[in-house]
Amino acid sequence: MTLLPAKIHRPVAVFCLLLLAACGPTKPPNIGLDEAARAIDAARDAGAPTYAPMELRNAEDRLSAARARAAKRDFDEASSLVQEAQVDSELAAAKSRLGKAREKVDARTHENADLRQQSDSGINPADVQGGQQ
Repeated sequence: MTLLPAKIHRPVAVFCLLLLAACGPTKPPNIGLDEAARAIDAARDAGAPTYAPMELRNAEDRLSAARARAAKRDFDEASSLVQEAQVDSELAAAKSRLGKAREKVDARTHENADLRQQSDSGINPADVQGGQQ
């Protein structure tokens, strides 16, 4: 009982095709580049260029480095840089919210000081406000 060459070559050919398909290029893993870019945009919209420029710049630099690492297929390092970029952008957004809140507090403190000064000088604040309208 001898095997025909066609019967032997067919399974070998199928095996080789499967092996080549498995070794082909694969889709790179999702390391969160898009999410980090959106977080940076959100920080920018929150006022980070004014209130947290250094943190915003750090986030942008880390995202840029992550993209470079991903292009070199160093996905572990790229993933770490993406996480750092997201944290930096969250910090920038938080500092922006804090800066805006401090400005509001300062404005109210100034208004209160003006009212207190008017009250101490005997001027009725209601008369001053009514005359300004």
